[in-house]
Amino acid sequence: MKKYLLISILLISTVTIFAQNTNLRFTVFVDPKFSWMKSDYNSIDNDGSKFGVNIGLNVDKFFADNYAIMTGISIDNTGGNLNFENVKTLKTGSGNEDLPAGSSILYKLQYIDIPLGLKLKTNEIGYWTFFTHLGLNGGINIKATAEVDGYELQNENISDEVRLFNLGYFIGAGTEYSIGGNAALVVGLTYTNGFIDITDGGDSKVTLGNLAIRVGVLF
Repeated sequence: MKKYLLISILLISTVTIFAQNTNLRFTVFVDPKFSWMKSDYNSIDNDGSKFGVNIGLNVDKFFADNYAIMTGISIDNTGGNLNFENVKTLKTGSGNEDLPAGSSILYKLQYIDIPLGLKLKTNEIGYWTFFTHLGLNGGINIKATAEVDGYELQNENISDEVRLFNLGYFIGAGTEYSIGGNAALVVGLTYTNGFIDITDGGDSKVTLGNLAIRVGVLF
């Protein structure tokens, strides 16, 4: 219940900040992406990336012709694979599972993401406009499951293994192609890197990163 209350508060705050100014542009987007997890422990290794999709709405509030504060909200399907050289105790919805050394765990995570950053764009060149954006991306975990190679765990609930909040920075660039009026097609590339621990797995710090292709429509 607390999780959904926090989501509601963040959503209302985002809308309130931007609703008082009509100088807004909206982008509906679908971001195919590859995400990965990495640990600061030598005995926990990145064991591959996970393909996912981030779907949502971005809002640009322009305070000058070529500069805007950007935010939005999205559902981000992400995760990654980690290999544990030592025995791993995995906290699941049905109890703790002691996994043998060498186990590879696929984390399937879903977040409500709310970015806050700065967007810089060029003047229109023909039908094209080019932009870059950078800032912080905050996430609230709403679902966490796992699969383990060679073990009877499939889509196991691991909410107790994953922390509620994630925070990282993002940087990206792209182009907008005008299709008439204020509408434009958007294509870009964005790199995101987390800098806080997303797991409750003891002393190790596990962070989440991704590389996403932005595909959207700007209004």
